Amino acid sequence: MAHVLRKDDLAAQPWKNGAGQTYQIAVSPAGAGLADFDWRISMAKVGQSGGFSDFSGVDRSLAILAGTGIAVEINGAAAFSLTTQDEALCFAGEEKIFASLLQGEVLDFNVMTRRDCYTQQLSQQLFSQPETLVLNGEGRLLFLAAGESLLCQQGELQFVLGPFDSLYLDEDDSGQWLLVPYGEVRLFGVQLNKA
Repeated sequence: MAHVLRKDDLAAQPWKNGAGQTYQIAVSPAGAGLADFDWRISMAKVGQSGGFSDFSGVDRSLAILAGTGIAVEINGAAAFSLTTQDEALCFAGEEKIFASLLQGEVLDFNVMTRRDCYTQQLSQQLFSQPETLVLNGEGRLLFLAAGESLLCQQGELQFVLGPFDSLYLDEDDSGQWLLVPYGEVRLFGVQLNKA
């Protein structure tokens, strides 16, 4: 059933390696921890350069929400920049990742799916006019990454998202949704399907 997950209701938790803070948006199964989730969606505040935690067997996507960005090294290869202007970075949780802050703290958006349980797709779009979303599949989360607000409507159902709020939709919410932005918005869409 469709429901909104408010930014103000997210509690800070320590990273797996203790080097930062994460704000869990949604997890399955409900109540799962970092060792036993099937999928997990979160934000993280990154205040220092360092290596990523090991999540062997997990596929990950990472996008920058706020801040200048990070320089990313994967398995010792040449670093490249990841900023708010870039598409999400997709990688395996067992890869050796080192991130260096380009200029000050960043806030990022993370999707993690246990490889033998779920597949994922993280997309983003920038728009200022009404859009139509056709929902299919087993689950989708819409996350307002930037902009003032977004109205999500299907028939008599209406939800308004503010900055960093999410709308979770499951297979019972399939069909056509109308998305009406207030001004220009940046919207992340996470598609989740069983492997």
